[in-house]
Amino acid sequence: MYNSYSDEQLLSLLRDGDGAAFNTIYDRYSRPLYLYILSKTDRGETSKDVLQDLFATLWEKRCALDIHQSLRSYLYQSVRHKIIDLYRKDITYRKYLQQLIEHFDAQPHNISETYDYKAKATEVFEAINRLPEKMKEIFMLSRFENLSIEQIACRLDLSQQTVKNQISKALKILRTHYTQTDLLMLALALSVLR
Repeated sequence: MYNSYSDEQLLSLLRDGDGAAFNTIYDRYSRPLYLYILSKTDRGETSKDVLQDLFATLWEKRCALDIHQSLRSYLYQSVRHKIIDLYRKDITYRKYLQQLIEHFDAQPHNISETYDYKAKATEVFEAINRLPEKMKEIFMLSRFENLSIEQIACRLDLSQQTVKNQISKALKILRTHYTQTDLLMLALALSVLR
């Protein structure tokens, strides 16, 4: 419908809440943006999540958009920031994993117990890392930084119910693969690390 429209015209329509203009922007830029994200992350599901988050943010903030460069530049700049945030979260995840491994190294267990604990903790952390990005972020803030549901909702600009739902879904996913004992062992180890 709006394929022949310029980016400036589409932005004007988008600010007015025109869904067809949004769809045209999505059709025009989603594929090259996805390939760009994929080239920086090498993870297909993660790339899809970042792309979805980018366009969800574009729609949510459409009325307040204040773009001083081209739409293309704005989208690529936004996606660069999202990729940087992704790497920061990944570094935080690795930091927790390293602290947990160091904790087990410092404990006077026999070698096979230490190996079992470290292997199980690494396995659980890897499972957490495979959760969808937003769910993983919420879960980590809840379990690793001990933020309340209200604090997480405020920090991420989400409803408290959304935060509760995401934590419940994360726990359900993790419980299908790990016993309550595995998760409690991980929580106990993390509490000792503080």
